Amino acid sequence: MQDPAPRDPYSSALGAVRRFADAGRFVPGEPIVVTELAAEVGLSPTPVREALACLAGEGLIERRRGKGYFYPALGPSDIIDLFELQLAYLHAALTLYPRGHASLRKAAVGVDPLDGVQALYEAIITQSANSALCLAHQRVSDRLLAVLRAERAHDDSDGATVKTMVAAIVEGDIPGLLALVEAHHEHRCRRAPALDAG
Repeated sequence: MQDPAPRDPYSSALGAVRRFADAGRFVPGEPIVVTELAAEVGLSPTPVREALACLAGEGLIERRRGKGYFYPALGPSDIIDLFELQLAYLHAALTLYPRGHASLRKAAVGVDPLDGVQALYEAIITQSANSALCLAHQRVSDRLLAVLRAERAHDDSDGATVKTMVAAIVEGDIPGLLALVEAHHEHRCRRAPALDAG
């Protein structure tokens, strides 16, 4: 019988912090106490501190010099900036479907409209097959986690926006889709103060 693979404390810490962020475990603006988090995940403080430093470099965690680590609080202007970046990534993805329109159509129709616009945006970005674009978009999505949760909680459209966007993709109407994406972008930017995670 083989010994189990040695445990990599840094990777374990990194995965734990990402899972906590994904699950909404951190409150925006909340300080992250390294020793408490290390005890919670069953690791020593060193790999947890290293993981937090890495995630601070990605913008998922905020490091305040002399004060430690915090889960970032986003104000309306921060939210709008991240929405703008996501919009730019969507424009790029919609010009990068090298496998043809069928790939874009397949990705879009696989999205459940009730999962919301963000799920469609992720499918559009992923189908671009551009790893740098996918990684950059994932980082923006990670920064927007709390905002996206709030946005979904306030979404009463019954998936109508997603259905309309998917219909444009199925018809091959990329200019029409871009117009819908722009309209949704303007709507969510106007709602940014209500989605303030700060």
